[in-house]
Amino acid sequence: MPVTTVNSAAGTVQVKLGSGVIRNIEGVSAGTSYTFQAKDGPDAAGGTVTLIGAAAIPVVAGVRWVDPIAPIPFRNGLQIVVTGTPGELFVQWD
Repeated sequence: MPVTTVNSAAGTVQVKLGSGVIRNIEGVSAGTSYTFQAKDGPDAAGGTVTLIGAAAIPVVAGVRWVDPIAPIPFRNGLQIVVTGTPGELFVQWD
C-alpha cells in the first residue's frame, strides 16, 4: 500500500491518477495555518469533487481523517490541496 508524504507549500499535489481508495490521511506536523482538502480528480474536463474538507481542514499532528476500515473511493485521481506554511501529512492509498 503506497504512502505519499505531503509537505509542500500552498498548492495541489496530484497523488495518483485513476481510480483507487484513500486508506488513511494522518497529520505528522501542523506547520503554521497548514490546511488540506482531498479531492477526486481531475476528470476529463479538468474538474474535481471534494472528498474530505468542504472547507479546508487544519492539519493536527497525530490526527487521522480516514477510518482504515472504511476507505474512501475516488474515481479519476487523488489530489491533496494544501495552504499555509508547510507541515506534513501522510496519505496512504491503493
